[in-house]
Amino acid sequence: MWPLLFFSVISLACIIERLIFWRRVVSSNKNNLNLMIEKFSNLDNIHQHKNVFCNPYKKLLLKVKEFNLNNQKNLSIALSLSLKSIQYEFDKFNNFFSTTIAVSPLLGLLGTVFGLINSFSFIEIGNLGVNADEVTGGISEALISTAAGLIIAIFTLIFSNYFKAIRNKQLRIMNEFCGKFETIYSTKNF
Repeated sequence: MWPLLFFSVISLACIIERLIFWRRVVSSNKNNLNLMIEKFSNLDNIHQHKNVFCNPYKKLLLKVKEFNLNNQKNLSIALSLSLKSIQYEFDKFNNFFSTTIAVSPLLGLLGTVFGLINSFSFIEIGNLGVNADEVTGGISEALISTAAGLIIAIFTLIFSNYFKAIRNKQLRIMNEFCGKFETIYSTKNF
């Protein structure tokens, strides 16, 4: 049961962190993307705006600013590479969630096997029915670990799929943002 407790606590902490992260990202999208593009079309002014590191669009443009933007091709490459680096931040904890979803039911089954082995040790050969309460109590206790493993896996799976859906939606919006930004920046600077 200790490994299951470990996975449940760490999984819950990661879920809370991702909920806070996605809440910030989604709230940064409430601004009209066209207004954001106009505001940041001059990359030199991006540091003047507050909360640069809470907004993935500002982070993206900060990364773009590090490249040599002397032509359209370099701008496209810079936007593409910057978008890929932001994707890593969007995918944070996905591997841990997948591992938790796969391992928790198996740890629950392992706990059940150990519990059944322990409960069968109470059986005294030759004395039928004498210690049935101990054996059945051990079996019911052993099944709790399976239920706990399944609950942890299901709970983590629900949030993992929710985060993946938000990620996909935000990536579509960021791709649209990159396309619009590239068009506006190109017309102003090239």
